[in-house]
Amino acid sequence: MKFIIRITALLVLVSAFLLTGCNSKPSPDSADESGKQPKIGGSITYRLSGPVTSLNVLLAQDEPTLIATFFLLNSRIVSFDPVRQVYKPSLANSISVLDDGRTVEIQLRENILFSDGKPITSEDVIFSLEAIYDPKSRADAFRDSMLIGGKAIIAEKIDDRRIRFIFPDKIASPENYLENLFVLPSHILKPAKENGTLAEVWKIDSDPSGVVSCGPFIVESVTPGEKLILRRNPNYWRKDDEGHKLPYLDQLVLETIPDLNNAYVRLGQGTLDIIDRLRPTDYAAIKSAGGVVRAVDLGPGFSTDHIWFNLNPATADGKSRLDTPKYKWFTDNRFRRAVSYAIDRESIAANTLQGLATPLYGFVTPANRVWLDPELPKTQFDPEQAKRLLSDAGFQIKNGTDNSLELIDTAGNKVEFTLAVQSENEQRKLIAAAVQRDLAQIGIKMNIATADSATISQLWAKTFEYDAILQGLAVTGIDPSAYANFLLSGAGVHQWHPLQRQPQTDWEAKIDNLYAEQAKESILEKRREIFFSIQRIIADEMPIIPIAARHITSASNSRIGNYEPSVLIPYSLWNADQIFVR
Repeated sequence: MKFIIRITALLVLVSAFLLTGCNSKPSPDSADESGKQPKIGGSITYRLSGPVTSLNVLLAQDEPTLIATFFLLNSRIVSFDPVRQVYKPSLANSISVLDDGRTVEIQLRENILFSDGKPITSEDVIFSLEAIYDPKSRADAFRDSMLIGGKAIIAEKIDDRRIRFIFPDKIASPENYLENLFVLPSHILKPAKENGTLAEVWKIDSDPSGVVSCGPFIVESVTPGEKLILRRNPNYWRKDDEGHKLPYLDQLVLETIPDLNNAYVRLGQGTLDIIDRLRPTDYAAIKSAGGVVRAVDLGPGFSTDHIWFNLNPATADGKSRLDTPKYKWFTDNRFRRAVSYAIDRESIAANTLQGLATPLYGFVTPANRVWLDPELPKTQFDPEQAKRLLSDAGFQIKNGTDNSLELIDTAGNKVEFTLAVQSENEQRKLIAAAVQRDLAQIGIKMNIATADSATISQLWAKTFEYDAILQGLAVTGIDPSAYANFLLSGAGVHQWHPLQRQPQTDWEAKIDNLYAEQAKESILEKRREIFFSIQRIIADEMPIIPIAARHITSASNSRIGNYEPSVLIPYSLWNADQIFVR
């Protein structure tokens, strides 16, 4: 016996949690206002903070590439409506869960096609899942989110439209995993997978005509590092309520504009249509100016700003860090907690970020109302408590030669380290400067070094040659499964010490076990308690120093219809197939 979508009640409950007390959202500017259907055709330009690095969704690890490949070029088995906080059918039109709790059968829609006109079948779904798990595909971010207790999901073909998924254990919600399952064209990519070269296909400078997808858009042209022009996929499966084929737009231009000054000017000139995550000064200016550009504050987003220290015991080339002073400082829980107490989050949110941020005390932001632990301890600004912790760890605070304070460790070393920050992220550079001032008050000299996003990623994911980094998480969903790549010790985005073969600490091992436990718990309240326990371990051990959840502030030209931005990535483009030009 099977039963259909047995988690519907859970999703309703989840939605109730999320929508209660949320900041008001902008209502969609739909055609209903004028009684006319949305206009078909036209082009809009969207600002990316950094360049799209690949046309291969398997390699999407940075936000611009994720937006382009995961959300715009591809469709998934199910999708998530981030404004209404519910799952909705996508390539699949039904999901059945067998009463063993671990077998799921899906049925694909009829007559759905890839952009080249070839049918999408169960073989493509199975191929895509296998590609995600294949280490040679280098799909680390997706692979980790598709593992249950470190084990893979097995997919079996029933017929051309039906697939059976066998999960390693009981699961609370199949949608949490199927939302990550994009569908690749096996008729195009099968040879590359067999040759172990799937990670080499569809590079950013590839011929656009060879990139086959099933999302609302296809690639028209690429100027690497500068611009990605997408055009309507004529074979896109989705239609609007009136039966009109989507998307409405003929063209969507994703332009890399790292300089927010330039982006702001172009928005006012009308050569740029949408900016997400405005600077506070730009948001205030747009709100006061009126005119054709509108700005909205959606409240705290799901993404975080936090600091972490390098807890890797060795560099990538095998050089040990165990005997270095910095490794000894950073691996001492008391040092990390002292740093946390020394940071004035309230001031950073209210002053540095001009009120468009919320102080943060864990890795889950206030936007996630279901899964944020309401009893999570808050590390309030308390420099004296920071000093007590440092003293307990054997550090001493002395007066320096220039009357500034100096923190000295037990071996007589002056405590000084360098914080790496993305050069293109203005708000994080402002946060870094504020943290620098705060830490000086407890004798820590923190230098700031800026580098582009690619360099920062190399430091923490490849070379392990750094002191500390100010970055964060770009979370793509509300469920705990969205945090798998960050929490699990063997995952690629376990930022402070990624890709551990075995958990290096008892608390990381405990998190691994708790994560596996919550993944199979079907009762929402019990699952929440388990996930709350994980949050409390992170708060106690402090492998990251949470600082703020910036508000998602977006702006668009009023010529854009069906504008309904979300706090979740891809922000204003989550409904790109329904956006139109007035």
